[in-house]
Amino acid sequence: MRRFVIIPLAAAALLGLLSGGSPAQADQLVKFASAGQGEPIQGYLSRPKGEGPFPAVVLLHSCLGLPAERGAIGERIATWGYVALYVDDFATRGLKETCAVDFEPAVADAFSALAYLASLPDVDAQRVAAVGFSQGGDTALKIATGGGTRSAGDQGAVFQAAAAFYPPCANVAGAAADIPTLILVGSKDEVAPAADCAELAKRQQPGMVRFVAYPGAAHGFDLAEFGAGEKVMGMLLAYDRNAAQRSWKELRAFLAARLKR
Repeated sequence: MRRFVIIPLAAAALLGLLSGGSPAQADQLVKFASAGQGEPIQGYLSRPKGEGPFPAVVLLHSCLGLPAERGAIGERIATWGYVALYVDDFATRGLKETCAVDFEPAVADAFSALAYLASLPDVDAQRVAAVGFSQGGDTALKIATGGGTRSAGDQGAVFQAAAAFYPPCANVAGAAADIPTLILVGSKDEVAPAADCAELAKRQQPGMVRFVAYPGAAHGFDLAEFGAGEKVMGMLLAYDRNAAQRSWKELRAFLAARLKR
């Protein structure tokens, strides 16, 4: 399996992007049971104001854990009209990072988050998407190509859509997506090559996968702190303002279309 470096998402990349929408409430720390290993998992829940029921998004972090500005990210999704749950796979396990190993509980944790959301009265359990970044994008693609028909415990909910920001598409090469999927990657990504994602998308049923490669963009194109480019553990990370803005517009449109808001 391909190994890769994952860097957390920066709030600066979100500034000025799609700020329209309803106000959101401050996020809330929550805990829920893990379907994989039994230990509790925690996450941060952001809600739109109002009674709902709302569609929802499970956010899946990188191999470095939650981004420092996870509250701003959750709030942005909430202003679009979704309950957002940013899953923290690491805190209750005492982990700092998983960049050089396979993190096996990731998919089970995502389904545990889905089950938790489905139990909430202000969530429409039939309108939930998984959205991941790098290692989290890998998890989102595994859900899209193998978990779309699996239910989340007794709640019976399934993920209706998946979106992956610069995922390692080679990890699911040859697999078929069974839920609508969005893949966003930079054409100059040295960590998660765009060619692998293009090949994956080409093999899917028409209309099942939307693949977007941003010309000239590198891995972490939404990470403003890396400016024009910086080497991290031998990998090039570079911010691309145009790609960052376009990617969040793509995500918003994709969620609206697939969750039928």
